[in-house]
Amino acid sequence: MCFGRNMDNLKNSIMALAASAKAQKALYPSFAAIGDELVLEFGECLGNLKISDLTPKQAASIEALEVFIIQHSGKQFSAMYLENSALFEDPNWDGIRFLAKLVAKEMGWSPTEPVKQKHRVVTG
Repeated sequence: MCFGRNMDNLKNSIMALAASAKAQKALYPSFAAIGDELVLEFGECLGNLKISDLTPKQAASIEALEVFIIQHSGKQFSAMYLENSALFEDPNWDGIRFLAKLVAKEMGWSPTEPVKQKHRVVTG
């Protein structure tokens, strides 16, 4: 099992992805593209994760979430990530939340509210 700050960051990212749209919106300033920020943060956490430290079920759950996000990327899905109303209205966010909750379950994490951190917000 991997420990330390990387795991804390991954846990917070997963909890943010699993959170309600209302909780997700509260994590970032109003000018941010919140969906985009959530998946960028998740991707950054994956870059720091050693899959070999995970059980096969943990790795599979994280991979399923990553694949879902990748399959729902590209120009045709840009509104899903760039329009904050999509957090409330786009059914794909329900899929992301469901898969994030499965990751939390496999990791043995109890559902908690994500911690609001000082995020680096991508501005365009």
